[in-house]
Amino acid sequence: MMFDGIIFDMDGLMVDTERIMQKELRKILKQMGYPPDENVILSLIGLTDRRTQEALKKAFGEQFDYDVFLKLLLERKKIAFHEEEIGVKKGLIELLEYLKKENIKSIVATGSVREHMNFILQKTELLQYFDLFVCGDEVEQGKPFPDIFLKAAEKLEVAAERCLILEDSQNGIIAANNAGIPVIFIKDLVTPEKQYMEQIYAECNDLSEVIKYLK
Repeated sequence: MMFDGIIFDMDGLMVDTERIMQKELRKILKQMGYPPDENVILSLIGLTDRRTQEALKKAFGEQFDYDVFLKLLLERKKIAFHEEEIGVKKGLIELLEYLKKENIKSIVATGSVREHMNFILQKTELLQYFDLFVCGDEVEQGKPFPDIFLKAAEKLEVAAERCLILEDSQNGIIAANNAGIPVIFIKDLVTPEKQYMEQIYAECNDLSEVIKYLK
């Protein structure tokens, strides 16, 4: 199957930011007096701010002060991403160069806000490869709802079934399926449940392996 547009998730897929965030989330929860539950922390991967708030209140109760959490998160995120090196995922540059050579359209579709996305892509020197972006604050409902991927296809001006999504999270896979767009899974921190892995187009060990599905 040939694809006319490639939709990239960002955190955990293109850049190794999830590990940094997992560490900071543990610190924040501990500071707020909550147990740094690994299952809860991992469940937040790929969620927008609103979905994160819902997940945390469900886990720790309605009394959970999300405003305090968000303030601490933004402070720690700013410090961590400025101070720590952010790795680019294996095979990404090879894939991006291939897309450029073959004139295949691409777009970044991330649950992160635009300011965060711009900083990460500038710091990792990836911004030059993209002209199109959809951020979490541009859609009404984040993953696992399909909004962000449908908007990405619209911006690419490519029919959904002719797009290919690259994802590293279960929420991303669900959103892709809800959008009716094929998705390739490249593992970062968590392997999705079996029922969702059965719904993917393919699984790759790294991003360079995606190229064989584009020829």
